[in-house]
Amino acid sequence: MRTLTGSFVLLAGIALSLAGCHSAPPPTATESNLTAGMAKRTITKGTTGQAEILEVFGPPDLVTHRDDMQIWTYDKIRYDVQSSSGYFTVLVAGSSGGRSTSSSTSTMLILYFDKNDVVQDYRMSVTRF
Repeated sequence: MRTLTGSFVLLAGIALSLAGCHSAPPPTATESNLTAGMAKRTITKGTTGQAEILEVFGPPDLVTHRDDMQIWTYDKIRYDVQSSSGYFTVLVAGSSGGRSTSSSTSTMLILYFDKNDVVQDYRMSVTRF
């Protein structure tokens, strides 16, 4: 019985230490590549094709048509929440002195393709609030 209890304590300790090492999953390729810098580096009007856009940014969120143009739209919103707790406050006063802040970033990329599937124009906006 003593060995079973010792094994349980050891396993619980290992599980707790591994849980402390857990990190958030990495962003998907589409999320991490949808930046103004990546758009500027990747997209050349009159040269870049749909296959290159798909490789870098993934499938678009919206596809529309106007005249002879195909229009792809990428629209991503990222929410960031940071919280901190006042550990000293918890020990002394018995309550949490924590606070949290949040922000959002909205990124929109609109690509205009000609009938040969080549980028003719694009627009990008990034808004933080």
